[in-house]
Amino acid sequence: MGPIFGVRGIGETRFEHGDYALHILPAYRDALEGLQGFSHAIALWWAHDADSASLRDQTTCKRPYTSSKADVGIFASRSEARPNPIGMSVFAILEVDVAHGIITTPFIDTHPNTPLIDIKPYVPALDRVDRASIPQNFAHWPKSLEDSACFDWSQEFERCNTSGIGH
Repeated sequence: MGPIFGVRGIGETRFEHGDYALHILPAYRDALEGLQGFSHAIALWWAHDADSASLRDQTTCKRPYTSSKADVGIFASRSEARPNPIGMSVFAILEVDVAHGIITTPFIDTHPNTPLIDIKPYVPALDRVDRASIPQNFAHWPKSLEDSACFDWSQEFERCNTSGIGH
C-alpha cells in the first residue's frame, strides 16, 4: 500500500485564558454545527513535533512506561513516534462557538499550536467499551477520563528512546 494523500489540517489547539481551545479554520466552521449537544468529542491531531524520518521509522519504544518491564512495539504505546504521527484525544466540551470556530475545553493533551486533522463527537454506544482489558502493570491507572484529571501522570512515562518523545 502506498502513501495516503489528502489529509488536510482543519485548525489547531491553543491555550488561552486558562482553558484550552480548538480553533477551527473558517472553511470548516459550519462543520461544528450540532456539536454543542455533545458533552465530549474526539480530536485527531498531527504530532508535528514528532514528524521526522527517524521517528516515523521507529517500530519499538524502549520501556515507555515506568511500570513496564520491557520494550514495546510502537502500536502498544501512545508514543507520538509512529509511522504516521497521528494523535487522538477525548476531551470535554465546555462551549462551541460556531461563528468564531472555537471549541473550548478544560484540557486536551496536545502541545499548543498542534495541527488538528479531524473532530468527531464522542458517542458512548460506539466509543465506550465497558469490559476493556489492559496489561496488569497498568491496573493502577484511573478507569475514566474524569478520574485521570487527579492522577499524577508525570510518574507513569519514560522517555521513548532518545527522541525526547514520551507516552
